[in-house]
Amino acid sequence: MNEPITPQQDHDRRIGRLEGIAEQLDRRLASMERATAELRAGQRWILGILFGVMGLQLTILLKVMT
Repeated sequence: MNEPITPQQDHDRRIGRLEGIAEQLDRRLASMERATAELRAGQRWILGILFGVMGLQLTILLKVMT
């Protein structure tokens, strides 16, 4: 039933396992890249709103002081 594994079979199994690991790492990296891009887009919105509010406050302050 359990025949000994030849060196070639052992090599093929190890290569197959490494290929699977590489594919999984590729999927995870792609997922992380998408998440990072989404965070950057969100940061741009936040900075835009922040600068807009600061500009509005500065305008109001200048109107009040003059």
